[in-house]
Amino acid sequence: MTDHRHLFEFEEIFRQFFRTMTSSWNKFSENGMTAAQGFFLEKLELEGPQKVSQIAEALCYTSGAITALTDKLIASGYVERERNEEDRRVVYLTITEEGRKMLGSIRSRRKANVEKYFGDLPDEDIDHLIRIFKQVLYNNEMRNENKE
Repeated sequence: MTDHRHLFEFEEIFRQFFRTMTSSWNKFSENGMTAAQGFFLEKLELEGPQKVSQIAEALCYTSGAITALTDKLIASGYVERERNEEDRRVVYLTITEEGRKMLGSIRSRRKANVEKYFGDLPDEDIDHLIRIFKQVLYNNEMRNENKE
């Protein structure tokens, strides 16, 4: 196991990095779009219609928070609600054409942001970061499953 002092140093650096990246994202204000709303649209486009509960789970938000995000995205014309024809109680969220246009702007901004932070790193270092963070997430998932 790594010396705990190194882990604490890493944790502090990671928090600083995360705050800096979050700040960069928050400076993006395309029609007041937040990072969560951007990820929400991304999920709908990539995976198709989703229930509120599916989006909440994917983004690690409560259903109530997703409902609030949904209301804002619907009011902006980026998302629509659709009732399931077989079970009218089930509501799916779908991305609209306006939502796809907004997603194009978001992706351009996201690409610029990622380039700003990681563009100068060699591919080998990026591959290591991906491997490491996948392993950390996997380890965390396994610990959580063992607690249940």
